[in-house]
Amino acid sequence: MNMSYRACVAGLAWMLALPALSGAWDEGALDNDAAQDFLAECARSADATVVAQAIDMALVASFVDADDGAAAVAAAEVLADALGSNGAAPRTRVVPCLAGVPREQLRALAPRAQQAVTRVTDPASSELAQQWMDEKPNRWAAGVQRLAARLRN
Repeated sequence: MNMSYRACVAGLAWMLALPALSGAWDEGALDNDAAQDFLAECARSADATVVAQAIDMALVASFVDADDGAAAVAAAEVLADALGSNGAAPRTRVVPCLAGVPREQLRALAPRAQQAVTRVTDPASSELAQQWMDEKPNRWAAGVQRLAARLRN
């Protein structure tokens, strides 16, 4: 086998592996790797502490890194869905970490989640907000602001 053939085969193999190595990154609350990691952790747990911890990370950090911000937004989305925002039934099935949690306890967590979401959208305190800042229109920020409104209701 000649050297250029091997280089081509190696290059092709590398290019085919790229989709498996590249991460998810889109404007939805659950459309990124950190959110998917949070959902996987939530699915393995039968404890709402997972949600509270993700929310609290965004509240206590002096500067919220992108992964913690994305996890906080995902936790808030899961909470809003479990509450069935605007009086509607939940849009998605309740994840295991919230399945046995009384509705009153979920409602009590909502103001903290709303504060965390608001903090994550502030470029002065959030790497994730900084990463989305130059997008025009900024659908991510608009979606997260709608999420914060759902948590207030």
